[in-house]
Amino acid sequence: MDDDIQIDSDEDLFRNPVYYEPAGRNLDLDRPDLGVPQGQDLLNVLLRMRGRVPVEKRGLICPDCRDVRGRRVPMYLVQRDGVWLASHYRKPGEKPISHESDEHLARKERVAKDSEDHGFHADIESQTADGHARLDVRINGANGIVLGYEPQLSAQTARGMRAREVFRRRGGIQSVWDLADPDHAGIGTVPYVRTPNLPASVIRVQKNPIAVQDGNFVLEEGQCSQNGALTRCPEKPYDPENPTDAGYCGGWHRVLMPAHQSSTFTGEGGLTLTRFIVEAAAGERVPFQRGGHHGWLPAKQWQQYLEANGSALDDREHQPSVRQGDRRDRCTEDRPASDVRAEPKQRRGSRAIVLESRPRETEAARVPVDASGQAIPLCRFDCGHPASLPGPEGLPEHFSCRRKHEAWSTGHR
Repeated sequence: MDDDIQIDSDEDLFRNPVYYEPAGRNLDLDRPDLGVPQGQDLLNVLLRMRGRVPVEKRGLICPDCRDVRGRRVPMYLVQRDGVWLASHYRKPGEKPISHESDEHLARKERVAKDSEDHGFHADIESQTADGHARLDVRINGANGIVLGYEPQLSAQTARGMRAREVFRRRGGIQSVWDLADPDHAGIGTVPYVRTPNLPASVIRVQKNPIAVQDGNFVLEEGQCSQNGALTRCPEKPYDPENPTDAGYCGGWHRVLMPAHQSSTFTGEGGLTLTRFIVEAAAGERVPFQRGGHHGWLPAKQWQQYLEANGSALDDREHQPSVRQGDRRDRCTEDRPASDVRAEPKQRRGSRAIVLESRPRETEAARVPVDASGQAIPLCRFDCGHPASLPGPEGLPEHFSCRRKHEAWSTGHR
C-alpha cells in the first residue's frame, strides 16, 4: 500500500459506496465485474495501480462527499476477511471523514464541557491505545477509569453495535452509548443510557438538564404481591396492548429494575446526563451485563449484586468482522441503516432482569389441638372437619353428621 495513506482502523472500515469516474457509475464490490459492463478485469487494473498511480488519479471517489460536501475525495480499495471495501484517502495524521449532525456534535461538546467543569479531563475524537476504535469523547475518570461517550442518533443493527462495543472493551474503555430512540437496537445490547431527542440549540446550553430516561437500573427485591415491594411481577410478559396491567405471582424476586419503573421512582429530581457521566467517571456507577442485557448500576448496589450472584457474568466476547460494520449507504455518522441489511424493527423497551426467584411458600396445614395440646382428630363421617366428641362407638364424630348418615342409611334399605 502507498506510504502516504493513513490506513483506517478495522472499526472505520465499512461498506462505503465508491464511484468510478471513467465508467460514470458506482461500483458493486460484491460482484466479480464490479457492476460495470465488461468489468471482469477492472479489479486487477485498479490493484495494479498501487504504488504506481497516485490515489487521486485512480478514478475512485466518494459519491457522498461529492453530493453532500461538494468535494472530490479520492478512495482506495482494501480487503478484509475476503471482502473488498472502499476507504477514504487521507494523509497520515489527518482525521477520518465525518459528517456528524449538529445534534451529534452538540452532545459531544456538552459532555466534554460538563466533564471538564467537574474535574475530569475530556478529549473529543480520541483513538483507543490499540488504534482499533475512535471515541467520540474520551473522559479520564478516577482510579484509572476511562469512559468513552458515544452519542448514537442513527438507526443501527444490534450486531453492528456489539462489534463496535467489543473494540472499545478490548481497549479498556467503559462505553456510555447515548441513544435517543426508545426502539433503538442498542438498548440493552450495549451499556447505554437513553435521553430525549433534543435540538442542538437546547443541548449546548449547559444549564438545560438532559434527563436520563433509561439505562439506569436499581436493585430491588421483595414479595410479588399487591402490597409487596415490587410494582409488578417481573416474570409476567409485558403486554403493549395493556401497559398498565399489573400482575403478581405471590412469590419472591430479586431483580435489576429500570429506575423509572422501580417502586421508589417519584418522577421528581431524576437523573441527568451530566450527573450520570460525572458519577460514572468517579466510579459511583458501573456497567453490568446479565442474561445478554446491558445497563448501569450504582456502585453500592453493584456490590449487593456481586454478593447475591457472584462475579461470573454473561460476558462472552465475539470476534467482530468488518462485514458487521454499521455504515452502509452514505459516508455520514448519523445515517439510517440500509433497508436491505437492517434487522427487523421491534420495540425494545426496558425490562426487569430477574436475578433470583422463589415460589410462594405454602403454609403447612395447621392441625387443631385441644386444651391439653393433643391433636383433634377428624370426623369419622369424612366431613373434613375436626370432631372433639366421641360417638357411641367411641370414634370422633359430629351429631349432625351422624343424623345425616343415619338418614341416608335408612333411605337406602
